[in-house]
Amino acid sequence: MCIREESLRQKVDASLVTVRKVFDTARNPQLAEDVPHKYADKYLLAEYMTNGHCASLLTTLRLLGMTDEHMKTMKQWSSDRTVTLRFSSRHKCTFLEKKTREVDLDKKDVVTGTGLGAAFSMSKKTVTTVTEYFWKFECGYELSAYKGNKPQEKIVIKQRDGASTKVKTTTEKSPQVEARENPNIDVELTWLLQHVKAANGQVSFSINRSHKKCLTPLRNEDAEKAVSFTQHASLWSRSVAAQLQEFFGVVQDNTFDMGSLQTQGDAFLPFAPLLEEGRKGDDQQPPLKQRRIEATQTDTVVAYKKQHEGDVPAVLEGTDLEALLQEEERQIVERLETVAKAFPASGGEGLITQDEARLMILLSDALSKLNGYSECMDYLEVMLRKQLVAAIGKEITASDFAAYMQFHNRKMFKEEYAPKPLCLAVRRPNHYPEGTVSFLAKADDVTGENPTLMLTRKLEAGTVPQMKFALSAAAEVTLCGETQVHAYIGHRFSFEQPPPMTLAARSRQFSGYVLLLGRIGGADLFLPSHAMIVQNKDEFDIPLMLDEIPSAQEFRDAIESLSPEQQRFAKAYRSMQLESTLFAVCIVQIKPQLEKVLNLPYDSLTKEIQLTQRLLELFIEYHIPPDLVSFQCDSMEDPDEIPAAKKVEAVKAHVDAMFAMIKDSKQKEVDEQKMQHEMDEASAPPGARPGTHYGGFYSVQKRSKRMEAARRPAAAAASAVQPNQPTSSTTSPSDARLPDGMVDVSQFPHALEKQFDAFSDAACIRPTIIKPSNSWTKRYQPKLLSDVKTSNVGSDQQTKEKNRAFDLLDALTRSGVLTIEESSMHIVLGATHCFDETLVDTLVKKNVNPIEHVERSMLIVASTLFGQQPRDLVKDAVIDRVEKYSPMLFSQ
Repeated sequence: MCIREESLRQKVDASLVTVRKVFDTARNPQLAEDVPHKYADKYLLAEYMTNGHCASLLTTLRLLGMTDEHMKTMKQWSSDRTVTLRFSSRHKCTFLEKKTREVDLDKKDVVTGTGLGAAFSMSKKTVTTVTEYFWKFECGYELSAYKGNKPQEKIVIKQRDGASTKVKTTTEKSPQVEARENPNIDVELTWLLQHVKAANGQVSFSINRSHKKCLTPLRNEDAEKAVSFTQHASLWSRSVAAQLQEFFGVVQDNTFDMGSLQTQGDAFLPFAPLLEEGRKGDDQQPPLKQRRIEATQTDTVVAYKKQHEGDVPAVLEGTDLEALLQEEERQIVERLETVAKAFPASGGEGLITQDEARLMILLSDALSKLNGYSECMDYLEVMLRKQLVAAIGKEITASDFAAYMQFHNRKMFKEEYAPKPLCLAVRRPNHYPEGTVSFLAKADDVTGENPTLMLTRKLEAGTVPQMKFALSAAAEVTLCGETQVHAYIGHRFSFEQPPPMTLAARSRQFSGYVLLLGRIGGADLFLPSHAMIVQNKDEFDIPLMLDEIPSAQEFRDAIESLSPEQQRFAKAYRSMQLESTLFAVCIVQIKPQLEKVLNLPYDSLTKEIQLTQRLLELFIEYHIPPDLVSFQCDSMEDPDEIPAAKKVEAVKAHVDAMFAMIKDSKQKEVDEQKMQHEMDEASAPPGARPGTHYGGFYSVQKRSKRMEAARRPAAAAASAVQPNQPTSSTTSPSDARLPDGMVDVSQFPHALEKQFDAFSDAACIRPTIIKPSNSWTKRYQPKLLSDVKTSNVGSDQQTKEKNRAFDLLDALTRSGVLTIEESSMHIVLGATHCFDETLVDTLVKKNVNPIEHVERSMLIVASTLFGQQPRDLVKDAVIDRVEKYSPMLFSQ
């Protein structure tokens, strides 16, 4: 229980003591949460408390000196202008006189002795001179009300001038400013006066439940204006009381009990949040002197009974509130009369009289009631929160909601359209996986990371253009494998971040694949930003960043007041941002492409582990052109009639020859280095370090050139054997119009934005750009028997990984001449449903069921992705429920 709730409970308990004295003994009103009631009772309770609060404030104003005539005039003003209550004060301090007097310090010295045969004693005392300065402190104040911006045309409610007291100081410096007009302290009474009937002065407040902005008993325009007025009135009361306290602090030798002017203990709240179980609606109360609350709840109660099958509201009636307000006034008047006896009568010159005591008591009491009302209104949400937690059994979190939505989607979507874990197995048909690529999200500290659920659509061959990407300015690779489009719909509450997402790439021993990450730049254009070779039990963990861009409605609102040129710029840039929400993951299997580039039969390298590893070493480490090790048949032979084993053996022979050549080159380099070293030692002066100044730099430079030549022995030949190089990717027809029946994946974000923009809650759904972070983690095993090592892959290392992967792809495709058949392109479309409040506050403060909103977002995305109507996506058992709460999805 929070401190504010505990404070309110204490005030309610203290008020219940008085309530039971006012009501019959058979009555038993209690704190609202302790009484069974309906949700509509909370609206009635908010109206009950606000009406009582307004009536209580009017009582305070009347006791301050506001007459019926004043009220009538101010009510007329409030019909078309604001009405302001102003407290103005001033003070003056003038010098009277200077006095000097001697003060005995009560210090006595006694001296004793004998002289001339007789004893004697002598005493002396200390006296000091004191100079005193006397001042006259005068003050005055005025409580008035004025209309609009015309403070000169005011109604004076209470004023006093000439109040003074004498002040004594020991210095000639004035204890106060000689003369000052203190800043005016204002508060608007317009809202309060607008809820007072001109005819009879009765209070009438109600909440418009049909207003589109009416969310809860507290979150609506009517209640929010009441709370706002209360906050300003509380600040005004506190400021006026502080100003008076400053005046009173000047008084010296004050014999008055100033503490008696403050509210002692918990003040009686006539509008406490009380309900009563088993009411019949015909309770009789003692006769009332006057009615302060208009009986405006009659129609509301009738509607309540009709809605709840004749049940009577649990909230107390207007007559109950009238009786409690009368008791409140009686207590205040009694206290004013008691305290006033201890102060001088009004009209005197003293600084503190009965008028000031009365003013301080009323301000203190009003401040207590104003704060009490704020606590009572806040209690409505506290009660809702407690009841919600009690219904569920715990304080639910965003991770709990995410777990529920997984359950909810399984119940709602048909099997073929339901979100599925995005965990991709890298495999050939009818083969064991080479590895896996997964999108993982951390749900909580207990369950750890789990595959992220996404909507998935597999695009049939021939319905999507073949993707292309550039290896360099002169080489372009074509991907002929499958294409899948996935949709990630995240959600976050308030400023909480969505669960961190990680792209995890795993490879098995003696297996490998190339992984490329990037985005889609057009219908057939892939723009890779990162690439890596995942092989031999490598594990890459790549954190993904989720960057939200403004929703369609937020973007439209932001550019509304921009110039046409600025709008065109913003729209063009947003178009690029939307396409950036297409995060692409491309998986290229190495063995099938090796077989293709080496002219080997399909599946011939599956069990040739050593050969595969050696080939990769040649391509990656030494950049050997694939033509040097590929199988080439004689012109007289039919390639289809040659056995696969013979072709593999031919490749093995080429590989052995290549490694032998590399070994000879290395040995030759070693021999040259030995010879150079011996020559350096022979020519070096005594004591000099060989190789340092005498040929050392030249030999190292020469060695580096030879090593580079050995690692790239046929760079020129590699380009010479490729007579039909493709042109630059800048000529890609990505922007050309596609034939009918073809799917342009780059248009998914734009189509989705149009769908979101067609619905009222589009401001909640923000397109999300998914991109890799700058720091990865790599776990690898250098050798079969060595321990697993972990390294951080920063920007520089990522560039090296990309270069190695592109070098391999360049060899496997003969610099783009060969297409890649065994590949899979996975395009992830990102969107995030954002809520302004936390999960519980979304329910309590906004009265929004986040399940229905996220469900609607999921259906919009699924309908756009699959090209189906929402009715065709969900199970028959839930169609009626979904259509009831999202009718706009079924209007077409």
